[in-house]
Amino acid sequence: MSSLVVVEGDCVAFEPMFGPRQVVLLEPAMLRGSGEATIEERCMCVVGDEKRVQWQAQYFLPGYTPGAGMVAIESLDGSQVAPCVTSGAALILIGQRCVARFRPTAPATLISSPNTPDVMTSSTGYGHFIPRQIVVYAG
Repeated sequence: MSSLVVVEGDCVAFEPMFGPRQVVLLEPAMLRGSGEATIEERCMCVVGDEKRVQWQAQYFLPGYTPGAGMVAIESLDGSQVAPCVTSGAALILIGQRCVARFRPTAPATLISSPNTPDVMTSSTGYGHFIPRQIVVYAG
């Protein structure tokens, strides 16, 4: 089954829950493409482009002050990689959903005494691509 090709400027929508943390991005999660080919004057995204960006976020836990961190795509689902490529890197497709990682940079802190900070371990979540172009499919 074919899927739309991801291009520069397409966004990633992340599900809000990363484990027990509710994560809210502080900026749009837009991708940068490095493929040689273009669609509507925007570079196609190739496998590896998803690893080159991360986004600032705030996170919330019940009973804690907000914390901060970074969200990044950890891995693509098999449905998000073009299975056949004749040259260069494989194209990224809209597909199903990718695995994302939230890494705290400033911990949330318990509101009541003893004001214990949240653990600084990362947590896993999911996201999906939102296409801007609706013309080119692959797969």
